[in-house]
Amino acid sequence: MPSLRLPMVAAAALLVLRPSPAQQSPDLSQYLFSDRAAEIALARSAAPKNVSDSATILVLTKMGYSEAVQGTNGFTCMVQHSFDAKIGSANFWDPRLLGPVCFNPPAVRSILPEMLKRAEWIMGGVSPAEIADRTKKAYETNTFHGPDVGAMAFMLSPQQHLNNDSNPHWMPHLMFYYSMSMSPALWGVGDPTNTLIDGSGLDPDMRARVVLVPVRKWSDGTLAIKASSN
Repeated sequence: MPSLRLPMVAAAALLVLRPSPAQQSPDLSQYLFSDRAAEIALARSAAPKNVSDSATILVLTKMGYSEAVQGTNGFTCMVQHSFDAKIGSANFWDPRLLGPVCFNPPAVRSILPEMLKRAEWIMGGVSPAEIADRTKKAYETNTFHGPDVGAMAFMLSPQQHLNNDSNPHWMPHLMFYYSMSMSPALWGVGDPTNTLIDGSGLDPDMRARVVLVPVRKWSDGTLAIKASSN
């Protein structure tokens, strides 16, 4: 529920809907953690400790994301919210959806800026329709751009809540970002039942091809899929 925009698309199967220009945002305080230490810990849980312990940590504030911990390894970890999903989706304002994620340096440079600006706009009360227009213009003027070579992210938190069905945690996975010109067929990428998953979904506005790679362990080392006793 990749940007939550990118994983949330794959895990929550978000609907492709057009936003209403008059769509109003809900009480934005429900997206803020009352315990900053808990938000930092949840953000760190997105990646193994050898990555997240030295990463920059961002927390959501009334003004957007703010740096709570300055890192040393170039990675940045944060907790994504539902409003990072496709604009107009059914779950766009669902405060229950939380996606801890840690971006590597190429993704910090190329994927993260759009996410940070969207959060700033959301917390500032900008309508989803206006955000869609501003985002389009930002790409047209190269304020935002496609993924840098090597851009990837961890989503390995056992506490992630990516959808509201019977499997809200979905599965631990890595995300690799490519130009949208890369065909999913090049790698044999398929739907969420495949080994490699197209996290770009059916969103025509996606600016990066996201390949999701499920892995067997959460960031704390526990198995995501228990071995059969048979």
